[in-house]
Amino acid sequence: MTGNLLLLPVAIPAVCALGIVMLRGHRALTQAVALAGGGAMLLAGLLLAWLTADGTVLTLRFGGWEPHVGITWVCDAFSAIMLVLSALASLAMVISLPGALAAGEHDGLRPLHQALLVGVNASFLTGDLFNLFVCFELMLLASFALLALGGGKQRLRAALPYVIVNLIASLLLLAGVGAVYGTIGTVNLAELSLRVAEAPAAFWAPMGLVLAVFAIKAALAPVFVWLPDAYPVAPLPVSALFAGLLTKVGVYALFRVVPLLAEGAVPLNTILLPIAVATMVIGVIGALGRDTVREILSFHIVSQVGYMVLGLAIGTRAGLAAGVFYLIHHIVVKTALFLAGGVVERCGGGRLGAVAGLAHARPWLGVAFLLPALALAGMPPLSGFWGKLFLVLAGFEASAWIATAAAVAVSLLTLASMLKIWNAAFWGASTPGAAAPIARPMLAAALALAALSLAIGLLAPLLLGHCERIAEQLATGTAYRAAVLGSGAP
Repeated sequence: MTGNLLLLPVAIPAVCALGIVMLRGHRALTQAVALAGGGAMLLAGLLLAWLTADGTVLTLRFGGWEPHVGITWVCDAFSAIMLVLSALASLAMVISLPGALAAGEHDGLRPLHQALLVGVNASFLTGDLFNLFVCFELMLLASFALLALGGGKQRLRAALPYVIVNLIASLLLLAGVGAVYGTIGTVNLAELSLRVAEAPAAFWAPMGLVLAVFAIKAALAPVFVWLPDAYPVAPLPVSALFAGLLTKVGVYALFRVVPLLAEGAVPLNTILLPIAVATMVIGVIGALGRDTVREILSFHIVSQVGYMVLGLAIGTRAGLAAGVFYLIHHIVVKTALFLAGGVVERCGGGRLGAVAGLAHARPWLGVAFLLPALALAGMPPLSGFWGKLFLVLAGFEASAWIATAAAVAVSLLTLASMLKIWNAAFWGASTPGAAAPIARPMLAAALALAALSLAIGLLAPLLLGHCERIAEQLATGTAYRAAVLGSGAP
């Protein structure tokens, strides 16, 4: 019966979407439904995190079918923490909605948001590659609609590359998954990990195609070009949700699948290491060259994904744990930064220099931006400092000297780009825009996440211990295989 709890993170947003559609036109009621659903989803995620904290892996077999022919959902400590983070980012978006949306952005946003969550949460639970493809498609269809919500030529023009790249990626993923099945006889992740050591050479081409699509979804270099132009033009709360969650589904898929392939003939970690470094460097250089808040922050999504994948590429238990820690930190911090940046944009249009003196006129907005900005740059005692420290230590231990040096250098450039925003929008004498009315719910959500980033930093040793247990599960796969295939699985 415990396995039935895995339905909750998907069923809750699905029911909420239906309720919101039925209550369409009553914004207060739909907001209440969305808040209640977000709270319920967070509780469900926390319950699953508690149940899996000791290494337990929960499974749900739909229809009682065996894993190699049926749909199996799996929840371990990694899946559970991602469900908690998904709920937090979603709740922050829902809280920020009142007063944050422009005319024409209201209709359809809330049910589309819930549909997006169905795809995101199901991606964290599914136990095979084909159903991961299905979950990706549901998530991406909702994201296409959310991105273009409200219309306008600029938004539609920016959405076009996003749509084209992701549709091509979807076709490649479907082809890759089909070919994987044809060469190795399964797309179930647990079974695949058992067969990979004896996989034929023909297996690695389609598997490489699947991993390349995950890299596109994660916005790794050089396949990130769809992201920096699309996110800055989305509705403000939507861009915050996208920044926190969407690329992290691709990162999650890489963390889930790459360790399962460790016994194979292809050295995936060696391939990922230069890609991670290039992603860090190109992303931060792109951020330094932009002149609007959301464009800078969008390029930093790319750069910071490089840090997460660096932990995976290092390949050790310490590297995996550091990468998972960084993933947790980044979802919180990046959602907070986009929300605070959205408030700045409402004051002055988002272009640097359009508004100044916000730290004096709006001190709480200054706090809401400064804390996550410093966390992103890796300043102690905030969450980003610990995430980068753990990555650097893991890199030194694995003798990944060049990658580790690049991570430190990119950190300094990240600080420079955050100071670029701070000096332009928050420092100096106040301009008339600094006194403009602000979206208080958006500010409140940003402050709450900024406080959470500080709490993560203060409790970093405890969280790292949990991340180390996650890394052990990911690296060995023993508990995962036993839960899915039965206790006799190696």
